[in-house]
Order: sequence, then structure tokens, then C-alpha cells
Amino acid sequence: MATTTRTWRQVSARVRTQREYGAGFRWLELEMPAGFAAPVAGQFVQLLLDPPSPVLLPRPMSVASVSKKGTKLVVGFLYAPVGTGTQAIARLEPGSTIGVTGPLGQGYPLDEPGTPVLVAGGRGVAPLLMAADVLAKSRRRCEFVFGARTASLLVGLAEARERLAKRGSKLHLATDDGTRGFKGNVVQMLDRLAPKLAGPLVIYSCGPHGMLAAVARWAMANGARAHLAMESVMACGTGVCRGCPLPRSAEARDRVLATGADAAPLQGNPEWAMCCTDGPVFEARELDWDRVE
Repeated sequence: MATTTRTWRQVSARVRTQREYGAGFRWLELEMPAGFAAPVAGQFVQLLLDPPSPVLLPRPMSVASVSKKGTKLVVGFLYAPVGTGTQAIARLEPGSTIGVTGPLGQGYPLDEPGTPVLVAGGRGVAPLLMAADVLAKSRRRCEFVFGARTASLLVGLAEARERLAKRGSKLHLATDDGTRGFKGNVVQMLDRLAPKLAGPLVIYSCGPHGMLAAVARWAMANGARAHLAMESVMACGTGVCRGCPLPRSAEARDRVLATGADAAPLQGNPEWAMCCTDGPVFEARELDWDRVE
């Protein structure tokens, strides 16, 4: 079980960019104040609208990019304005301010040895493109599987294709209806791709929970390790509210019990992991996929 070290801060950030991204998604960039730690791929932040706000609680948002613009740290997010809070965020103009708590959670362990296979579903492409960039800086290419129900939901496909080509990585497309790339889902694509790759495979994935469960089961059945970015309702993001439990597998529960104590105070317990502090990235064998909702 990972140990959480507190590196997060609560700050006020400035909106640098806010624009349409396509397929109902928006791209947001925030300029962070000095001293805010650069998030790693797989981590998230909590965004809290300045008062007066239509919502009380912050909104968790996965980090999609981290860059330096001059001396400023700029953090990017890909999101869909579907609820009251994200719709209000979508109305923020450049120069507006918003509260940020972060970076939060455990990111992808991108230094794990093996052939990296990145598996994205829909908007899950964004943090995985960030992961591909990190791998490229270490001179490691990856196989990038990008899937969706239909071609219009392959969010930011042109950008993904360009960025991966520059880094020598290969893009594999899959759509359920066959409107782009392979006709089928990402697990069926993994079946086709895996025999051509040097083992061991290390999968990094982000997308809907149903897809992540299928990827996790495939990895466990095929001797691969899979690190999966999960989502949950996160009121605080720091483990205090206990509102984002995910069921541990029997293997993970026994390991926590073997320590002779419960998990760290702001993490979960032997039966339940906290998505915000134990995760949001979990190795496939850490969770009980029959009980994940």
C-alpha cells in the first residue's frame, strides 16, 4: 500500500486559457502561484469556485498537462461541463481566479520496467498523453491504445496522433461501431496487440470504470501489471471526509491486516481504500472488481 506524503497546498490560481476542445469538452489552463508542486501524471486537484458560487464543494479534476510558461507553472485540464459546478467553471474567463487544492493522490508509476501500453477511453486520453510525454523524456516509447464507442468520442484525436508521432510511440484506435480504426473494444485490441510486444507488459489506463474493470481482468489473466486511474465522489480529496471508498481485493486486505494496524489515518482501512489518498491510481490486483461500481 502506498504511503501518502503531504505535498499539497491550497492556493488561488489564475485562469490562463479556457477554450472549446470538441465533442462537448473544454480545455482549461491555470497559472499556479510560486511554491505549488508540479503534479505528476495520474494525480488530480480540487477546484473550488470563488464566492458567490452555485456549489458548496470543490470539483475533483484529473491533471492533463503540466508546463512552464516563462517562470510560471501552468496546469491543464480536459473536462466536460455537465453539472452545475463544471458549467460554472466553463464560464470563467482568462484572468479569473479559482481555488486549487493539490497536487493530490498517487500518480502512475512510470518507472516500472516493461513495455508500456497506455489504454485510454474517451477523455481518459488526456492524463495518458501526459504520461507518454514523461516516458518519452526517459527515452521510452509506448504503445497507445485509444478507444471509444464511436469516432466522434475519440477526444482530441488529431492532437494525440501528432504528439505520439513526435515521440516515436504508436497509436492504435478502436471504436465499438468501427467508425475509426479497429472495430471492437480496447480489450479486444489488447488481445491482438499483446503477442507482438516484448514482455512483460505494463499497462497504464484511464477511462470509464467499466472499461477499467475489463482492462484489469485482462491484465490479471495475461500476466501483465495494470495501473488504473479511478474516479469517485471526492468532497475533500485529502482523506478527511471518507467519501470515496473503493473495495479492496482479498490480497490487498490481507496485506493491510499483516501490518498489524489499520492504514494510515487519512488512507483507507483493511476493507476499503480511499480513492483520493490510496489512489486514484491503483494496480489491478488492489481492488475487488466484482464490487467496484
